[in-house]
Amino acid sequence: MTDIRSLEQTLIDNLPWNKARIKCVTRFLLALYAVRTVNLSILATAFSGHAKEESNYKRLQRFLREFELPYAQLAQFVVKLLGLEGPSTLALDRTNWKVGAVHINILMLSIVYRGVGFPVVWLVLPKAGNSDTTERETVIEIFLDLFGAPKIAC
Repeated sequence: MTDIRSLEQTLIDNLPWNKARIKCVTRFLLALYAVRTVNLSILATAFSGHAKEESNYKRLQRFLREFELPYAQLAQFVVKLLGLEGPSTLALDRTNWKVGAVHINILMLSIVYRGVGFPVVWLVLPKAGNSDTTERETVIEIFLDLFGAPKIAC
């Protein structure tokens, strides 16, 4: 229970969201960590509390359908949480998943910290295949708007 309260308090201190949303995100993150999948029906089984799995499943669906994530706030929160003060190494990568017949193609810019890339800026590409120069420039420009050039080591 301490971990839940600690994570909730960290989110409350750093994100301007209402308490119900913070509670949902907290349980979502802890469930992701516990079950290591993004399958909502499995995530719902790992939610803490007394609600039925079906209720947790519907809650997750509503959250993902109705809440528009403030990506800039999340990027700044990740950097703050990691305690990154000085310039960082950035990694630019593209990933493609196929869900049914739909291709999900994401160009992602991550901050490398202790050998792990933490995504801070991404762009969903409306096409299959590689990114082009304009798309790569766009993610860099978003990073520069959020953090400034002095935050880039390489």
